Amino acid sequence: MDQVKLYLKYRIKSYLLYTAIFISGFIIAMFIFGPPKHYVVPTLSMITAYGSLEYVGFRRWQKDKKGVFY
Repeated sequence: MDQVKLYLKYRIKSYLLYTAIFISGFIIAMFIFGPPKHYVVPTLSMITAYGSLEYVGFRRWQKDKKGVFY
């Protein structure tokens, strides 16, 4: 659990940046295409895709930092 907390501390700036980009992109897309009829499917697919990318990033980070404890 300590490694997860360390990883989240390491990635906090990119989380905030990606969140801001996602919200602004979603608002721009709503202005261009109109609001979606169903919000559940796009939201769940984005959460799944981003979660899988973060899992791969975490595994890669864990492999790079193996044996390093702060």
